[in-house]
Amino acid sequence: MSDTTTPDISHDVLFGIAQLALEQVEGIRLLTPPPRVGEFLSGRRAKGITIDREGEVVDIALSVNVQYGIEIPRVSDRARTVVREAVASMTGLEVRSVRVNVMGIDTDQAQKESEGNG
Repeated sequence: MSDTTTPDISHDVLFGIAQLALEQVEGIRLLTPPPRVGEFLSGRRAKGITIDREGEVVDIALSVNVQYGIEIPRVSDRARTVVREAVASMTGLEVRSVRVNVMGIDTDQAQKESEGNG
């Protein structure tokens, strides 16, 4: 094995990197989709992140809610940038795309309730 061989990086690691990077972006949070049967059985649950990998190339989709009053294009651009840079720099993989799908708006009350339950 040579030193230039890329290590095998699991999807869980890619999810974790993307999730931690997104936490740096104020005014945006991942949407937690309803669980699927396989997720119950495996104990794993996607948290608004979809990652497709073809060899050394990765496509990422983020499903998020944006806080009311935040400029959506600006926060979406920031999310794309931090996730792309984190995944690329930590894994050496090429991040072909990061799509941000805004699924809803969080009001102050909805944000407080979600933080209280989480």
